[in-house]
Amino acid sequence: MSDDFNFKSILVPYNASSGAKRGLNAAIELAKKVDAEITLITCIESSSLASFFRKKDDKYEEEKQVIQKELEKVEYDTKKLNSPLKHVILKSSFSPNTIAEYAEENKIDLVVIGQSKILPTESKYHERMAHYLIRGLTCPILIVK
Repeated sequence: MSDDFNFKSILVPYNASSGAKRGLNAAIELAKKVDAEITLITCIESSSLASFFRKKDDKYEEEKQVIQKELEKVEYDTKKLNSPLKHVILKSSFSPNTIAEYAEENKIDLVVIGQSKILPTESKYHERMAHYLIRGLTCPILIVK
C-alpha cells in the first residue's frame, strides 16, 4: 500500500488567489512528510482575439513580472522544504489543458489544487476547470477546500 502513495513530484497550479495559497500550503505540508519536490505552475491565458489586437507578448511579459513579485513572498514561506521550489510560467489558451500536458510531460506524481470561494457567475467556469483536470490528468489530484 505504501507504494501507491509515493509522491516525489507535486504540481501546484498557482495564481496567488486564496485557494491557490491553500493548495500550496497543503502541498508544502505533504512534501515535508514524503520528501517531495514542489513545482508551481502559473498559466497566463491568452485569448486569440485579444492577442490579435496587441503587440506580441505585451500582456504576457507584464503579467509575468507581477507573478514573479508574488513568488518572492512564496519562496520565503517554502524555505523549510528539503528541495527548492520550482516555478514555471506558461502561456495557455486553456489552463487545465496546459496543466494536464505539463503534468504528463514531466511525470508529475500528484497535482494539488486549492479551491477559492466562487461567485455564482463564475461557478460554471470553475466547475468545468476542476472536471477537466480530473478527466485530463493521468496522475492523482488533491482538491483542497
